[in-house]
Amino acid sequence: MSQPLNRLEKAIGKTITVRLKSNQSYTGRLRITDQYMNLILEDCSEMEEGKISKRYGKAFLRGNNILFIKFE
Repeated sequence: MSQPLNRLEKAIGKTITVRLKSNQSYTGRLRITDQYMNLILEDCSEMEEGKISKRYGKAFLRGNNILFIKFE
């Protein structure tokens, strides 16, 4: 398994911030990931200009839409 995927698997249960190619940002606790970097976040919040704009219980983010992931 590649180093980025190993890093993601070690982050399960921890809070991460994900920026999508569309410039949307989401922060939440990583629940699960797969080999395509698809993510499920719990206690997820959509962020705009550093502030919470929407809250979601769970969110599914497709790996091919991810620009970068910030580990807290």
